Amino acid sequence: MDEDSLTPIPFAYAINSRTGNGCVSDFNGKFTIMGYDSDTLRFSFLGYYKKHVLVQRIKNVNDSTKQYLRVVLKRTIYALEAFSVNAFKIKPYEREYMERVINKPKLKGINVIESPITAMYDAFSHKGRANRKLAALFEQMFVEEQVAQKFNPEILRKLTGDDTIDFYKFKKYCYAVTDEFIITHDGYDLYAPIMDCYKRWRKEGR
Repeated sequence: MDEDSLTPIPFAYAINSRTGNGCVSDFNGKFTIMGYDSDTLRFSFLGYYKKHVLVQRIKNVNDSTKQYLRVVLKRTIYALEAFSVNAFKIKPYEREYMERVINKPKLKGINVIESPITAMYDAFSHKGRANRKLAALFEQMFVEEQVAQKFNPEILRKLTGDDTIDFYKFKKYCYAVTDEFIITHDGYDLYAPIMDCYKRWRKEGR
């Protein structure tokens, strides 16, 4: 979880320091990892401080199973000079490749009856899992691209007239305006809820 204890961190690394074996958290930040009491688990993600947890400090539920562990990672803070950020644009040839990767697992599912061995390989093999993760990552990039076209720091400043507002903190605060909401709404239906959030934001002195 992020240090606010509310936001899960997908694709974070959980590594057993003794064996070097590990896993990656899913979209809900959940993971499963094996280890002995004497082992140390290391958790890391880009932009966050690493965290180490001794397995023996996780209380036993029974003789062999440990209790669920909530791992909270703290963001790293860097002092950087001012810089400009522009919304990225996926090039046509990149989009074509990404769409092929996204659609490949979906097309494979159609042939389950025709080729059950291939379907099982795609479902359980390391390569199959890697392809699904890549497809999910590309889908998320497409979502971010669409969202950035409708709602970004410049649009927020123009809407509110507030040049000092922290876009990312505000977007997190305005939790009802999700990426899906932004993609599926336009004009007044989109920006009216954002302005309602901004009024609450100012009233709370944020």
